[in-house]
Amino acid sequence: MPSTHAERIKAAHIVEYVLYLWQVEDLVRAAAFDESVLQSTVAEQGEEEVQWLLRYAHAMKREGVEKEGHTGEANQVLTELAMLHDLLLGALKDDEYAAAHEQALPFLKELEEKNARSGVRAMHPMELMCVSLYGWLVLRMSKQAVSAETEAGMVAMRNLANALGRGHRRVYASN
Repeated sequence: MPSTHAERIKAAHIVEYVLYLWQVEDLVRAAAFDESVLQSTVAEQGEEEVQWLLRYAHAMKREGVEKEGHTGEANQVLTELAMLHDLLLGALKDDEYAAAHEQALPFLKELEEKNARSGVRAMHPMELMCVSLYGWLVLRMSKQAVSAETEAGMVAMRNLANALGRGHRRVYASN
């Protein structure tokens, strides 16, 4: 049984795990890597959670992502998601995943085009999905208005993320 909050999220939904790691990275940066602030943030969850958060903050420093970017752990999971995406559409021919992907494809293409016009580097569709979901979550948490068009796109992205999460559990439950 997973013991930390991060491990439980990872076991339950791999896409939510990526979003959680990104949120932790933002939290650590907002706390300016101050260990006392970080400890007080999760102290009520127990010492194991405190130690996990401090280890993650140290990993961020060690990997040079204090100001921007993501840890190797977060990037590794994104790579895994990209490979799983290709597997579900290719060799496994997962119809449920393919349908969710088809629904999200117009929004993914729109994001890809916006990024290209803005000079943002090309991203794998699964990274685009995660970036869009994280941006949407940040907007929602800060109680900013979200357009109806964006909400519609996020429904498709959430459906894709959920189908990917189910695919991840199916593929890795058999191992």
